[in-house]
Amino acid sequence: MALATSYNVSGDREALTNFLTILEPEDTPKTSTFAKTTKVTNTYQTWQADTLANVDFAGVLEGADVAAFNNEAQNRARFGNYIQKFWRPWMVSDLQEASDPAGTDGEVANSKVKAMRELKRSIEAAVGSDNDMQADTGLAPYKTRGLGSWISSTAQTTNPVPTLFLTPSGNINATATASLTETLFNGVFRSIFTQNGGRRSYSLFAGPSLITAINQFQRQEGTTTAKSYMVNQDATANRIDLEVAIYKGSFHTVTMIPDMFNGLADGAAVTTTTNQQMARGYVIDPALVGIGTMLGVDSMELENQGGGRRGLVQTALLLMVKNPRGLGKFNASS
Repeated sequence: MALATSYNVSGDREALTNFLTILEPEDTPKTSTFAKTTKVTNTYQTWQADTLANVDFAGVLEGADVAAFNNEAQNRARFGNYIQKFWRPWMVSDLQEASDPAGTDGEVANSKVKAMRELKRSIEAAVGSDNDMQADTGLAPYKTRGLGSWISSTAQTTNPVPTLFLTPSGNINATATASLTETLFNGVFRSIFTQNGGRRSYSLFAGPSLITAINQFQRQEGTTTAKSYMVNQDATANRIDLEVAIYKGSFHTVTMIPDMFNGLADGAAVTTTTNQQMARGYVIDPALVGIGTMLGVDSMELENQGGGRRGLVQTALLLMVKNPRGLGKFNASS
């Protein structure tokens, strides 16, 4: 018996649902929360830092005249960062613009929005990278110094931070996340406290492995590995809460912020996680960091030379770290 079926009849219309899904990390917590500084007016923007003299309570003889004077500006130092230009070009052919793609309001509009999203991720990755600054030579472009290079106890190659203002080694911990203890964690903040002498509130922009390790602090795992503190929860709540969102220690209050954009290399896929990316964390004092903009984010169309509409989104900015001594880093390679 002849039978018309879905597999032996031609001419059925294709069914293309009007969805277009992108699943990629897009949160940009550092550049979203860092203070925006005054407008940058030079490709190399600088600022100053200073220190205080050692305490002096030797006393003064009665009737003594001043015989020696101090230069209160002797330790003042100037350092800075280069700007970096970011852009994301796009082009849509005339024929594709005239087409009717599913899931978008048009290929040109989609290209503009997607390019903006990709630009934001690139900026976030640059800010959280180990890149050192670089001057434009005509062959190599300007590059801005990332947090991984700023927060270092070793002097950088280009326009190094003066020794007095380098991040002390105690502010940096390289312990593998699997071996990270609460004592080691608090040791970073104790070291920062010795630099600024005050109990401050920090943000810790941390990779997933570091966040997971912190979530294990002060949890009772059994009699053989019992910790000093047990977390009790009401079973009627029908949930288990294992998140450590805010950690209060003797020297600090720190807000944990998960971040997928730390320690990435240029060109890396954000979803292809590396040990460095997963375990990296930056301890940030909001008063000491900022984003300086020379060119605001701009979307422009370029001349259509016959093949179709084209354009780009662009910006030029730098990362400002006012004093690296007050910052910290978790720098595990695994």
